[in-house]
Amino acid sequence: MVNRLRLQVFVAAIGLFAIAVALAYFLLVVTPVQVPARGGTYVEGVIADSSAQVSINPLVAQPNTFNQDVTALVFSGLTRSVPGPTPNDPGQVIEPDLARSWTSSADGKTWEFQLRQDVRWQDGTPITARDVLYTFGLLKSEDYPDPSRQNTLWKTVEVSRLGDYGVRFQLQQPRPAFLSYTTIGLVPAHKLEGKIKPAELGRTEFNQAPVGSGPYELAPGGLSPTGVTLIANPLYHGQKPFLDKIWFRFYPSASAALSALQANQIDGVSEVSPNEAQRVESLKNITEFEAPRSRSTFLYLNLQRQALFGQKEVRQSLAYAINKTALVEQALSGQARPSQSPILPTSWAYKAGLKTYGFDPARAERMLDEAGWRTIRDGVRERNGQSLNFRLLTYGSPEYLAVANSIRDNLRTIKVAAQIETVGSLTELQTALQTSSYDAVLFTVQGEINDPDQYTAWHSSYADAGENHTNYANWRLDRADKLLENARATIVQDDRRKLYGEWQDIFAEEMPSIPLYYSTYTYIVSNRVGGVEGSNLKVLNFASDRLKDINLRYVFTATRFGT
Repeated sequence: MVNRLRLQVFVAAIGLFAIAVALAYFLLVVTPVQVPARGGTYVEGVIADSSAQVSINPLVAQPNTFNQDVTALVFSGLTRSVPGPTPNDPGQVIEPDLARSWTSSADGKTWEFQLRQDVRWQDGTPITARDVLYTFGLLKSEDYPDPSRQNTLWKTVEVSRLGDYGVRFQLQQPRPAFLSYTTIGLVPAHKLEGKIKPAELGRTEFNQAPVGSGPYELAPGGLSPTGVTLIANPLYHGQKPFLDKIWFRFYPSASAALSALQANQIDGVSEVSPNEAQRVESLKNITEFEAPRSRSTFLYLNLQRQALFGQKEVRQSLAYAINKTALVEQALSGQARPSQSPILPTSWAYKAGLKTYGFDPARAERMLDEAGWRTIRDGVRERNGQSLNFRLLTYGSPEYLAVANSIRDNLRTIKVAAQIETVGSLTELQTALQTSSYDAVLFTVQGEINDPDQYTAWHSSYADAGENHTNYANWRLDRADKLLENARATIVQDDRRKLYGEWQDIFAEEMPSIPLYYSTYTYIVSNRVGGVEGSNLKVLNFASDRLKDINLRYVFTATRFGT
């Protein structure tokens, strides 16, 4: 009995020794890896007026506002735009979201979508073709508030149902960028149909108690004077987010938000202006992300003022006289990129090797001399009794004023006078734009979503004063118009690229207005937050695009052993 007991002890000892050896070997050759774990809260400081009403509805959220930030996380569209998967992919690409697939006709006028059949609204109701027809029916309505000016497109599109999970869009003309417009969030027919009118979209209680289909939903009591709280949607059809909760916390200024970040009260700041650039450099344990925006700022020259800007030599000389590089560095603290074309460099349609206008005031003066602007009176050039003195209209924000002052000082060196006039509100500026009541205007325009289409910005049909006046230069040139018309109606991308290349050559020669800079967007995230992929953003169509990686962000990790 004693011998048997000794044998058992010996065998047990040998077993324990083997286990210890195996464990030691495992710890020596297998590396522990920290991986994202679910749970936790991400707190982002946003600069917002706490008294303003939060409206969580994709059909009424103004572009580039906090409402759109939240809406982008609560709602889903038929498609979504994501950063291109490889470094060679410019901008963003379209992939399925609530739709699982689509097809288009050879002429580009008919698009058919098949919906996923496993998707649900956040209250559990299935998403069907009824919701698609209802959403786009609202967009087509004459009474739709249209904050994003999408009504013009959708009024011309017929939408029909193909069973419970299929829809057809019939366009009057080809629209190569059509898929980008199907990224708009769908709203639930079972919550709204027959209960509100299109004109009431901005005032419905639904906007404060939304039911969407995105990765996050409004938390119970999630709307408060201090911010908005979202929680992960358990029914989300895509990759489930790691973060349990997102709290958007309101601050009256970027300075206040940066102070909260410095005190570890928040994990990020939604946007940093050029005025705060130096302070950001002093912060520790943060990462600053910057991405080009789909926005361009121009010095628009009103070509109806023929005596001033009728000669292209005058327009070209103004372009040579403006030091865009210094303007970006000094007036904008480097938060922009000098531009030469209305089409962004991140676009597949951007033409390299365009005629450019580097800073060359001596050349600008020679050109003005040769164009007959030789007489100098009170320090300003004249020609045939007309002084080269114009009113430069701008919005009175610090950024625009800094840019306008830089332009004025540059032009003064070539004896051209720009008298800066400011308006106190964007509403006043919009009125001036619609009525063409300016000599020149400093203004930033939002590009088409994921597309280089320049039709509404430069085609002569948009040069007439009124609500649809978006050709702010009032440029009318048949050759340029024809290229824009053909490019918009062409489906093959290589053919479109050639047409836009020719159009950019004409623009660079005629210089109807002066491209100044492409905007960039800067935001900050604490290093305690992982999974932030801001460096992969090649272009932001909207400020909310900074949150496209939200499903990948995390604040907790777990240990996993792997080779």
